[in-house]
Amino acid sequence: MNSIPMFSQKGLKAVNFNLDRILGFCRIIGDPQKSIKSIHVAGTNGKGTVCRMLASVYQSAGYKTGLYTSPHLVNFRERFRINENMIFESDLVLFFNLYHKYIRNQKYTYFEITTAIAFWYFQKHQVDIAIIETGLGGRLDATNIILPEISVITSIGMDHMDILGKNLESIAREKGGIIKQEIAVIIGVLPSEAQQVILEIADEMKSDVIFSEKNLGEFKNGMLTVKYGDSELDLKGTFLKKIDTINCAIVSEVIKMLNVKFPVNVDDYVSGIESLEKRFPVRGVFENLRTDKQWYFDGAHNDDAVAQLIEHLNQLGDVNKWTVVLSFMKDKLTPEVAQQWIRFPNLKIVSMNTGRSATISEMKQYFQHAEEINLDEITIKNEFETELVIFSGSFYFYSVVSKWLGTILASENNLSALEE
Repeated sequence: MNSIPMFSQKGLKAVNFNLDRILGFCRIIGDPQKSIKSIHVAGTNGKGTVCRMLASVYQSAGYKTGLYTSPHLVNFRERFRINENMIFESDLVLFFNLYHKYIRNQKYTYFEITTAIAFWYFQKHQVDIAIIETGLGGRLDATNIILPEISVITSIGMDHMDILGKNLESIAREKGGIIKQEIAVIIGVLPSEAQQVILEIADEMKSDVIFSEKNLGEFKNGMLTVKYGDSELDLKGTFLKKIDTINCAIVSEVIKMLNVKFPVNVDDYVSGIESLEKRFPVRGVFENLRTDKQWYFDGAHNDDAVAQLIEHLNQLGDVNKWTVVLSFMKDKLTPEVAQQWIRFPNLKIVSMNTGRSATISEMKQYFQHAEEINLDEITIKNEFETELVIFSGSFYFYSVVSKWLGTILASENNLSALEE
């Protein structure tokens, strides 16, 4: 797999927007996607969180729950989970033993292969329900060969414009491509021009549209109050942000719509949401990197996501209290994103040194006052001992930060051993 071009490294060169290839591959492996019940989730932001919330809730309710997400942050096996557990290494070996000659001959894309693995794995282990996250867009995404129980579009914003279109209407048309004939779609809070496109597609497909906006709760003092049926519930979790009022509303609507086939009670819902951090500790969405420090990672990489993250940071501390460590992909380093981060005085930049990542000089054009650092050279006694630290800019930055954390923890353990 590591020899196949990934989107994170090659961008457009690593993708192929044509469903014929994935359909052909799935026919070879027995069309597993046809025998699994699924929920299909697309969106510019929030789709990964909604997928994990749904998986956690259905797991709490006792269902054998599959979860397919991308990208992985540290371990390739993160993409495929059943009841929070990553795919067995033996299953991966079996898949490639069975189908490696087809993969070599056809030169499928990275995402086509991982999507086929997910369908095959979930069928092999007979999951009750599979939560499937789209990769890019929706209409021509490799995941879009399933016939789900329900479709979800979490949000629509300006991201991947080189692929999905230069305006919200075009992007909405691609996301809306997951809507299937007479299968309901649940939507988050969408811009009016994007929502209109979704409504038109749903009307053509004779699909009901459920607006989660009518069930929005409230986020206040770190507590999320959500509406669940006729009840109001208080949810706790350091990972929760204001945007989760929308994410939880979407999850509530999905559960309500599927409650006949997949009953979920109130306790299971609360347990599912509050167990999210424990079940999926590696998420890259306002993730607390160390329990003994206020060091966080959030992969916010477009205008809307960065705005939501900074709003949350401001609730936790003044801009002067935050140490901000950023690293970007070239195409995500925009004036709009940079303008939002520039207000933080204690700003540091890191280069990931990959073909698609922004260089220090490219980042310096936007962040002239930022300090260039190399995480490999940062030791335990350093400025990151400050109270509040946020690492952000790209999900792909997570592996760099994770490696650094491993080094820091090893250093601490060595120091402890010496002191003893």
